[in-house]
Amino acid sequence: MPYSLGQVLAIGQIHPFYNSEFEYPPNPEAVQTLQAQETEDADDIELNSFGILSKKALSRVTDRLINDLSPINTFRQREYMSLTGGGSGSQPVPFMTDTLENRKQRTEFGQFLRRTGLVKDGDWLITVHYSGDLYRSLDLTSETMENAGATVLSAGHYMTNKAIVEYLQIYHVNVLSGESNQIAQIVHYISTLPKEKKALIKLNKIIFTSEVLSRAQRTLVRSVLGEIEIYSVLGSAEAGPWAIHNPNLTGSHDDTCVQNFVFDSRSIKIEIFPVTMTEGQANLPKTLPEGEQGLIVQTSLSRLRNPLIRYNTGDIGSVHPFPKAARRYVRNEEWQDLRVIRLRGRDQRYGFMWDAVTFEKAKVTALLEQESFGILQWQVILDHAQDTKAGTLELRLMCIARDEGFLPYVEMIGRFREFFVVYPHNEHRFKASFVDDLSQFERSVTGRKIIKFVNRINLEDA
Repeated sequence: MPYSLGQVLAIGQIHPFYNSEFEYPPNPEAVQTLQAQETEDADDIELNSFGILSKKALSRVTDRLINDLSPINTFRQREYMSLTGGGSGSQPVPFMTDTLENRKQRTEFGQFLRRTGLVKDGDWLITVHYSGDLYRSLDLTSETMENAGATVLSAGHYMTNKAIVEYLQIYHVNVLSGESNQIAQIVHYISTLPKEKKALIKLNKIIFTSEVLSRAQRTLVRSVLGEIEIYSVLGSAEAGPWAIHNPNLTGSHDDTCVQNFVFDSRSIKIEIFPVTMTEGQANLPKTLPEGEQGLIVQTSLSRLRNPLIRYNTGDIGSVHPFPKAARRYVRNEEWQDLRVIRLRGRDQRYGFMWDAVTFEKAKVTALLEQESFGILQWQVILDHAQDTKAGTLELRLMCIARDEGFLPYVEMIGRFREFFVVYPHNEHRFKASFVDDLSQFERSVTGRKIIKFVNRINLEDA
């Protein structure tokens, strides 16, 4: 079982993430001692006695502790390291978790995957997640899915589409797991196979991570694989895996900018703050009630030695009760602890400016993911012209082959020009590029994720 909120807050009071008077985190023995003590005092600690932890503040303390080579620095002892960030060209931030706590969380989340119906007895799953370059997505997925009861084929991202499809056929694999853009590329490859080879593929389930499947990607998946089940897992380096999307439990949204996830409130506490809250704000606003949208702030009950308390994820969303109609899918004693988080993506206050016009990322996303465009993957790149240094804007696009169901390229580009206010005086700084495969997109430093918004003018703000 996860730790109690009181235990997590008690450690937080003596941890340098939250108290600068302490140079180092408590060692594992001290943590065990605190756990064994009576928790009455710990239960008196209130969550609102802690401020909001930002990624910048976390990065500053982490950087100091990693570079402190003192033998008494417990932060460098018995830790599991994974990286957060690296998107939009920014530098990744390492997050350290006690190795035993990490294994414990993966076991518990695997059981959660099973209880919520993502994995069942007899599932054979192939995962094509990324690994290497200090990125841990492949081993995380493999271990949690095995803990859920699946038989896992750990393919990784270096395996060719041809080899992956051969393994799907040889081992009668029924579950494909990967990041959304990987799923789309593999399914696109399957669509090119002869009918007799397609018939040998027995996929009935997809479990994706990272960004949501766009409308065009979902259309492709359904057209190639039929009425396949599509699930998702939500997690981060800071919190680990913590929520799932199962349309049987939460329903589906036509708007791919919005997705409902189920989480166990015994494992993580979610607070929603107004989007007007600023970093370092002295007097914090009140948290918003269920159903109201705002900034998502996490307190993990699975992290103890390096606790995650009131961490500003930078995401926008709202918390909702577990649907009554979905209770029949879970055990009676469990649904009361389940909640739904409606995730709407990153904090959309941070758009970008091109040619003196500000564009909201949410509106750009909605434009590029219109089903009639048939865009499988996209990327917005802001840069300087080499000669004038004036701002340039490039749309890099991988599209489904044109047929009667999709707009012609000329008309689609016309829509883009209208949206981005392209006219004779700036059209030489606007470009729509059509590419054939994912290798032509720019990716994050770690994890090889495709970066949706690449800002070479100001990387930190992208």
